[in-house]
Amino acid sequence: MSARVDRALLANAGAIVGCALLAIVLVPSIGSDYVIAFGFQFVTWIALALSWSLFSGNSGYASFGHGVFFGIGTYATAALLRHTDAPFVVALVVAGLSAAVLAVVVGLAVFSSPRFAGDLFGLITLAMAFIVITVVSNLAFLDGGTGVFVREQAVGTWIGSSTGHLFIVGTLIAAGTALVGLAAAGSRWGAALRSIRDDEGVAESLGVPTYRYKVWTFAASAGLAGLAGAPHAVFLGYVEVGAVFTLNIPLLVIMMTILGGITRWWGPLVGAASVVVVRELLLDIGSPELSQIILGAVFVLVIALLPHGISGSIPSLPRRKAPATEGVHR
Repeated sequence: MSARVDRALLANAGAIVGCALLAIVLVPSIGSDYVIAFGFQFVTWIALALSWSLFSGNSGYASFGHGVFFGIGTYATAALLRHTDAPFVVALVVAGLSAAVLAVVVGLAVFSSPRFAGDLFGLITLAMAFIVITVVSNLAFLDGGTGVFVREQAVGTWIGSSTGHLFIVGTLIAAGTALVGLAAAGSRWGAALRSIRDDEGVAESLGVPTYRYKVWTFAASAGLAGLAGAPHAVFLGYVEVGAVFTLNIPLLVIMMTILGGITRWWGPLVGAASVVVVRELLLDIGSPELSQIILGAVFVLVIALLPHGISGSIPSLPRRKAPATEGVHR
């Protein structure tokens, strides 16, 4: 990698860290309760869009189960706060690991056969959502069909003392997810994933270990979504299956990523920001159905005019080509 590319990556990483620190300092200190709550939801959607794109956007394997990993992180946090006195940082780690472990199990089974590529992979992840919902609903330790009051478990802890603290954690997770996406964009890791998206058969013939890359990237994507679910449990206050494992989450995440564009690592960030802001502005209409129609119409219009998304329509400066797939296996 050239010094110019190294400097570009460092500059982008510095911008991510700088924006995150600025938001952490300013929003909780001068923002109203509404602004802080909106900011928390804003960074949560950014983390979800970037984490979904890390695997699905780069590899071309569209997952409809991303909301499951987010929900597992939410429920893991709720269960830990409910049954133990563990600090929130432990719940955060458990949330991420729980989602990642499930992704590894699914990935090892699904990616072992080429029959489960393309649309069939999406259907499998959708089926996974229904299985997880059934399991969580029937396990008393997690839910048992009654839901879990998380806010009362978090009272007296740092994470439960203010929404500002939730915003800080959410911002750090979003920034960390962005840094992972940036690292993938400028490395052999990302080049390998993009070669899978372009032509997996050719990638394998060039020596790219596609199976390994798919399993571990799927796990990383899921783990980041699980991390985002941890503070969301405290933000909700009351966790129940219908609200946590809704199909709206993966559908909105996919919309955000496509709208922002997958040709650049920061495309999902732009898409998430656009969708969240537009949805918030449409609240004044007073009709959820009309808001959904308008949002859908805007999405279709943008995709028709900008087939590569918002980020794909922005010209970039000439730069060194991304690492070639040759040697990715080394």
